[in-house]
Amino acid sequence: MICVRHLLTLVCGALALCAPARAAAQQSPPPAAAAPSSPTATAQGPYAAELQRLVDSVRTAFAMPAMGAAIVAPDGRISVAVAGTRRASGGAAVAADDRWHIGSNLKAVVGMLAGIAVDQGKIAWTTTVEQVFPELAARVRPEYRGLTLKEMLSHSAGFPRDPLGLPLSGTPREKRNSVVRWAVTQPPAAARGSFFYSNTDYIVAGAMLERAFGVPFEQALTERIFTPLGITTAGFGPQAAEGSTTQPVAHRVRPDGTWQEVEALDNPDYYASAGGVHMPLEAWALIVREVLRADAGRSTLLSAATGRVLTTPATRLNATDGYALGWITTSRTWGNGRVLTHNGSNTGNFSVAWLAPERGFAILVTTNAFDTVAPTGRAFRSTDALAARLIILLTAPPTAP
Repeated sequence: MICVRHLLTLVCGALALCAPARAAAQQSPPPAAAAPSSPTATAQGPYAAELQRLVDSVRTAFAMPAMGAAIVAPDGRISVAVAGTRRASGGAAVAADDRWHIGSNLKAVVGMLAGIAVDQGKIAWTTTVEQVFPELAARVRPEYRGLTLKEMLSHSAGFPRDPLGLPLSGTPREKRNSVVRWAVTQPPAAARGSFFYSNTDYIVAGAMLERAFGVPFEQALTERIFTPLGITTAGFGPQAAEGSTTQPVAHRVRPDGTWQEVEALDNPDYYASAGGVHMPLEAWALIVREVLRADAGRSTLLSAATGRVLTTPATRLNATDGYALGWITTSRTWGNGRVLTHNGSNTGNFSVAWLAPERGFAILVTTNAFDTVAPTGRAFRSTDALAARLIILLTAPPTAP
């Protein structure tokens, strides 16, 4: 299942730079055997050399099968570096254009797709489930009446976290419609208006957008976001087929701390709108660059007003942090205040994003392994350590000659 179980841990403990950033960067690696060495992986962009060094060192220190990272610089240029092997058992090294599963980091992209639909007049943030699915109006529980698209995208609908175990059949679109019929009849898992992380929210939102665009979610996402940004290498489902040696394979940790390859791993196909996409790091960076531009009112896909809605808190997590439409919003000194973050996993891969809109940069980190999103896990600690080093790289004062 997609997992962002410890969102507040990520917000409050992962990268509270400056001094805490150094602490994160100095984490001790776990007592595990080193991952197999690999040929020097490719890197590209203005930060290529330093980025490659950092990815190599962190991956080795934490004995991860493979890791990758991308930087979106304030001038918009993108740098990418990867290191390690596609399988922990050895073999082919990862390459700069390999595809990584980004899990729930797709939720921010779904928010963008919703914004495009709003700008085109196909739906509104205030459009309700009953308006999109009038045939279900009589089935909707009182607690969900008037539930809006924006409430679902900000995890404040109250739907159960996951619709696992349902006897679904048909196309992914038909299954999502079945999830809607199920969700509106379920007892709320949380009070409406309060933050409760729910993949069901985004499955229902995906179904609403399908009706708004008149095409399956996967087609809408491709036509409205991937294609306009020049992305031709994104896909749905597992990034590596069973037995594949051409893409990073998912891994889970064994009791002895080594990594077990998990073939063709992903969530059910109807989870696409909750986090069922893979893509190269450069493609993800192109999307995140567009988020930064949208936040600044300079997007080529979204109006200035809609762009800011995507990154403005709609639900409070606590007194200082919030959840926008696919982004946790918090504050960091290194970001000159407001920053955006999210992580994602399909329980065999892990990824994290940090954006500093006030400084115009973003960093993305991925690995093809997962143990637990808790701060004790190697997937969390390795990606956090690498993210901290990248932030220091981008924010440290220039060294005097």
